Amino acid sequence: MNKRMHNPPKLAEKLLRRLIRSSFREEVLGDLKEDFFRVIDEKSLWAARCTYWYQVFNYIRPFALNKPMKLNQLTMLRHYIKISWRTIVRNKAFSAIEIGGFAVGISACILIFLYVNDQTGYDKHYENKDRVYRLVNQWSEEGEVGRWSNVHGPLKEVLEDNIPEMELVARTVFWSWGDAGANNIRKSEAPYNHYEEGFFYADPELLDILEIPMVYGRSKTALSEPNSMVISRTKAELYYPNEDPTGRLMVLNDNLESTYVIGGVMEDFPSNSHLQGDFILTLEDRKSGPGTSGWCCTNYNMYARLLANTNKEEVEDKTAVLRNTYVLDQLKERGDSGIEEMAKYQSYYLQSVEDIYLNPEEVWDDLSHGSQELVWIFGFIAGIILLLACINFVNLATAKSIKRAKEIGLRKVVGSFQSNLIYQYLAESCVYCLMAIIVGLGLSWIALPFFNELAGTSIGMPWLSSWFIPLLLLTALVIGLLSGIYPAFYLSRFKPVEVLKGQAVKGSKASFFRNAMVVFQFTATVILIVGALVTRQQFQLIMNKSLGYNKDQVINIMGLESMNESEIASFKQELQRLSVVEKATLSDYLPVEGGAIQNRGYWIESRRQLDNGLEAARWVVDEDYIHTMEMEIIQGRGFLQGTVDDESIIINERMAELLGLKEPLGKVIIDMFDETYTVVGVVKNFHFQSILDFIEPLVMVKGRGISTLSVKINSEDAMAAMEEITTIWESFNAHQALRFSFMDQRFERMYDGLNRAKTIFIIFAALSILVACLGLFALSIYMIDQRGKEMSVRKVLGASIGRVFAMLTFDFLKLVLISIMIAIPIAWYLMDLFLEDMVHRVELSWIIFAISGAIAIAIAFGTISFESIKAALANPIKKLRSE
Repeated sequence: MNKRMHNPPKLAEKLLRRLIRSSFREEVLGDLKEDFFRVIDEKSLWAARCTYWYQVFNYIRPFALNKPMKLNQLTMLRHYIKISWRTIVRNKAFSAIEIGGFAVGISACILIFLYVNDQTGYDKHYENKDRVYRLVNQWSEEGEVGRWSNVHGPLKEVLEDNIPEMELVARTVFWSWGDAGANNIRKSEAPYNHYEEGFFYADPELLDILEIPMVYGRSKTALSEPNSMVISRTKAELYYPNEDPTGRLMVLNDNLESTYVIGGVMEDFPSNSHLQGDFILTLEDRKSGPGTSGWCCTNYNMYARLLANTNKEEVEDKTAVLRNTYVLDQLKERGDSGIEEMAKYQSYYLQSVEDIYLNPEEVWDDLSHGSQELVWIFGFIAGIILLLACINFVNLATAKSIKRAKEIGLRKVVGSFQSNLIYQYLAESCVYCLMAIIVGLGLSWIALPFFNELAGTSIGMPWLSSWFIPLLLLTALVIGLLSGIYPAFYLSRFKPVEVLKGQAVKGSKASFFRNAMVVFQFTATVILIVGALVTRQQFQLIMNKSLGYNKDQVINIMGLESMNESEIASFKQELQRLSVVEKATLSDYLPVEGGAIQNRGYWIESRRQLDNGLEAARWVVDEDYIHTMEMEIIQGRGFLQGTVDDESIIINERMAELLGLKEPLGKVIIDMFDETYTVVGVVKNFHFQSILDFIEPLVMVKGRGISTLSVKINSEDAMAAMEEITTIWESFNAHQALRFSFMDQRFERMYDGLNRAKTIFIIFAALSILVACLGLFALSIYMIDQRGKEMSVRKVLGASIGRVFAMLTFDFLKLVLISIMIAIPIAWYLMDLFLEDMVHRVELSWIIFAISGAIAIAIAFGTISFESIKAALANPIKKLRSE
């Protein structure tokens, strides 16, 4: 083959021609071409092309580069930066406002970005995250889909035996069952208990599925023995500092008959994991719990890791087949009703582990979640703040044109092209943005600890991340260019002759553009003010709503598990003898955060084999519970004192309504375990779950819980009451400190996230308003300065100070009024959308919009008043003399 048929790579040749010095460009190209043909002869075309590219890159060295061109570009760049710096120094106050406003906006955006990045970054650290799923139940009926995470315990074995694509399957239990939840724990040889939270059950396979790294022990064997547990590195250091605790015994709640052996130590769960906890208890050989020995209950969360290249939908189809051949048959054998409906509507769904935290599929479970809506709202606010900051910059830059018109005219007269001026203003814009980002970065770094405390997060500044600094520089460049495009083209279009005659800015269309931007800024401001007011009102409505019980002056005493039943009863009696104690009750179930949860299916006795049954919460409470919590019995009676009363049941109004019982007293109700009860009372509906949800059906049966003793005190001096209670506690439980909490505080903690979200929203709304005000303030300086001569002439001709002040402020207030008119319908629509799914929601009254408009006017008036008053009071003679 003729080697001359081939040519060197054109792109490489073009690159070399552009970069290399002209003095030896042709010589080098000739040498490389000869070498190219030589390599073809000796090796191959592919080798020749690779060699050519290598040699081109090899020539990118200082001695060979086209220095004059590069030097010229660098010189021009230095010139642009120098001019920008001089402009900044020459207008210190104005530049400070311009850069400061930008920096405040940037710092707010950085904080929001870090928050959103943290929330959306959950469970991204697994190497096989694309293969890890949670199996959830799904019910699809008439276009509506409901999902919940609890599944049958025996399903694990069925999946392992019939779906080979499921590499590993593991169950977990997070709800308060057995030793899950919180416990008093100690080393077997230690005398004192410590209260710890973060216990949950899991199968041994969970360690491999979620790739939990081990510090001591092996993941395959750490939970393989009955009554084994894995503890976190932090807890290992607490109980066994500087040693390997594998094989050591731990005692839970003084239960020496069932101690746990430490099978391994795991690394702490990362903060951005949906799964949190310090103690994993094994489910190996645990057959006595509810649901473990059959198909009666759905008490487990189930994780699965699929084989590589497995189609998720195909696996879901296989689970549907298993449901028909195993689950439904098992339920049918048990005599469960509603099998036909299950076959028709129920299925299994594989939820990606990356979606569990933000929960976009709305799967009900017992885990803590972030809010996807909040991420969107904060992202929207960040966008608004950034946009307002950019608008400020554009507005102020065009306003500055009044003073820079002569500079532009002179530059053009001495030979500057329009392109040179555009480059200069774009460079100036980028310098402003870079300085704003540096200042904003410092502000956000200072504010981050306060933000973390406010948001309940532990976000750090990602200084060492490879993307962080490049992203900021890229942001400065992009925002600088976007913000500078309009001012650059606007300023560079001035004609030298008109400029030098002082006619360039007269009748300019720029004023319309600036006014439009101000209207946009204050429209956004009014919407944010409305949002802040509505959010605050909604939160107040929730916190002040009648709950149906009295949470005040109630102390919850925990840690009773270390006492036996008779000791607990005696402890309660001793407390009831105190003068400060009004009432006391024992129960595991509380209408606040941390209470036990248990659901069962219920039927009216005659409908047991006919209906699906009604799932309702089941609370075991003693005879003093309703009286202590000050709940209201609206029909029948409470539980009787001194009697067994174990076949009586008290239901709430919602339960009676859903069962269709108009006269519920005396009706017989049967549960899923075929236990029968007679309704003896109906309690008025009370909120025992989140007040954001509808009240669910509830039944109460008589019994005694062993986890919490709730005490109603009648003294305002809670600390004095606690001293008396502590004295009695120590007489029963000397080796364990008293652990207690106030019920009203636990109630407030339930809505801590909501409160934080409200506060953050209000703060960022205030920041965006501040950014808008800074822009308006700077703009008012320039506009008033522009009209200085006109105002001086008016004053000389007799205009009063009030008249001058009114003339200067009216133009701005007119824009704010237009903004309010535009903002009100938009704000109403957005707020109605926001409140759409709220069970209890505030009404969108016109008063909210009126107050928002008044606040916007007050803010604008206050912002521009300083300069307006200053201009109105100025001596007109001085101004006219200077003109």
